[in-house]
Amino acid sequence: MAEVRLENVTKLYGRYMAINNMNFNCKEGEFLSIVGPTGAGKTTTLKMIAGIENVSSGTIYFNERRVNQLAPQERDVAMVFETYNLYPHLTVYDNVAFPLRAPGRKDKVSPEEERRRVTAIADSLGIMGLLDRMPQQLSGGQMQRVSLARALVRKAQVYLLDEPIAHLDARLRFSTQTILKEIAREIGSTTIYVTHDYREALALSDRMAVLRKGTIEQIGTPEEVYDSPATDFVGRFVGEPPINLIDGEVVTKDNKTFLAVEDGFAVQIPDELVGSMKSLAWEEGGKLMARLGIRCDNIRIAEEKISEYSFQLPVFAVAREADTTLFTFKLHDVFIHARTRKSLRYGLSDQMWLDFDQNQILFFKKTMEMPKA
Repeated sequence: MAEVRLENVTKLYGRYMAINNMNFNCKEGEFLSIVGPTGAGKTTTLKMIAGIENVSSGTIYFNERRVNQLAPQERDVAMVFETYNLYPHLTVYDNVAFPLRAPGRKDKVSPEEERRRVTAIADSLGIMGLLDRMPQQLSGGQMQRVSLARALVRKAQVYLLDEPIAHLDARLRFSTQTILKEIAREIGSTTIYVTHDYREALALSDRMAVLRKGTIEQIGTPEEVYDSPATDFVGRFVGEPPINLIDGEVVTKDNKTFLAVEDGFAVQIPDELVGSMKSLAWEEGGKLMARLGIRCDNIRIAEEKISEYSFQLPVFAVAREADTTLFTFKLHDVFIHARTRKSLRYGLSDQMWLDFDQNQILFFKKTMEMPKA
């Protein structure tokens, strides 16, 4: 297994910058997910690591070995694409076994070892009954699992997985996630996993990198990225519902600091958070503005006032979940979501008391426009 390290890597297509001065490492034996919206540069990053795409500048290392000039077959990586790329003239068994028979492979295996590996990975991924079929006899989800098995059947320095379970139904996605994590743990593989689904990244990763327009906005453990997003974009992208964002003017009255929103509404900011808020504030129309963020699970809701920081908003919508209730409130031109396990008496448009967990309030530099209610 190898540590993968990117140093100042940039990828240009003509004048278009797909990857902008990227720096990160995937430790030996680590499961690292790269997550981001369509067009963020996830697949381009994976292809550069694999050697399918050349870097425009910068360096890629496997351990301490510079691999920029190495062909894909010399890098000893196994890659799964979102497209299946199965050989149509070979059976499922032969497709899965193909990497073990590839010309130039140094560690040839015996027929017995080949069958053991193929059947083991096929059993893990639930495709044992498909080994004698041809690719054209398979569904899209079956082809995706065959493609995944073909990559995982051999021992590689690095496994690169590009949306490997995107076409599976919800039940198979969940079971395959579990299998992937078990396989990665068993073989101690270095795995870089690309997905647009932050839930997969949260479930699978030792660490995850959030990519936006070719730039890494944050890299950290799933807990760090979810609980302490580094930017407003990360907060909105990772989580459902997305993190609540409130923009307002920083004002002081009676030695207290508030984030004042239009229509006379204001949120009092605890003294110990004022410095953090002001360090990320910006000037707009002669006013000092700030952006507050808080997760829906960090807002308390009650029928009575909770603390000196509590405020009231009318109920806009309610969605009952398995063991919780998601309330939506409208604050000027944004929606505020709050989730609770409490049983509350309410009606639409009723005023409810909200209270932010002071330890979970975040402030962000403004890097994106707010979605309007």
